[in-house]
Amino acid sequence: MDLIQYATEADGPGLAKVNVQSFQGRRLLEEVFPGATLTRVQEYKVIVGMKHLSDPNMHVLKIHDPISGELATYSRWHFPASFGPSLITLTEDVAVLAKDPVQHAPQPINTELATAFKKLLADARKRYTTENDIILDLLATLPEYQGRGFGSAILKWGMEKADASQSRIFLEGTPEGVPLYLKHGWKIVEEAVMDYSLYGSDGRESFFLMMRDPVSQ
Repeated sequence: MDLIQYATEADGPGLAKVNVQSFQGRRLLEEVFPGATLTRVQEYKVIVGMKHLSDPNMHVLKIHDPISGELATYSRWHFPASFGPSLITLTEDVAVLAKDPVQHAPQPINTELATAFKKLLADARKRYTTENDIILDLLATLPEYQGRGFGSAILKWGMEKADASQSRIFLEGTPEGVPLYLKHGWKIVEEAVMDYSLYGSDGRESFFLMMRDPVSQ
């Protein structure tokens, strides 16, 4: 069995667990959903994950640890339409849920902060990407499986496709992820900062906008 596989609807809880628990050191989710439990946020992220699976241009990949069988690594790659669609399909009920995940979000929501972060990412992608670029929308590994090479394996999967098509790859990385991306050929193009003091809290967090140019074949 290949280490890297396409995720399916049945992987929803595992994808959500990776998504939430891999970034527990970051404050964004707890600031957007103040007071929500980890379990409640993961329940919401299951539905959000279904929205990504329903996007034909979003290729959602996973790696299960060969020993434990647990879903350990999760990535989302947004490819130009020329790459062809993801062929994952959802059951009818789940497809309906996926159309509007926000109505199932934990309450209360710091809507102003959530909107500002979404705008920060959207504006960054407008500045740095074109319709021909690949976007690594997410790469995360559960803490207990980090350092096992799973993240690098998925990066190489995407890099091979980018090099074959001579496409650039853009991503937004956390400071913790930057060394891995630098190792594999990405360069920092900008540091984007979320200032939580503007949205009823305090402190700041940085996200690094990074780009990888294709390697000639």
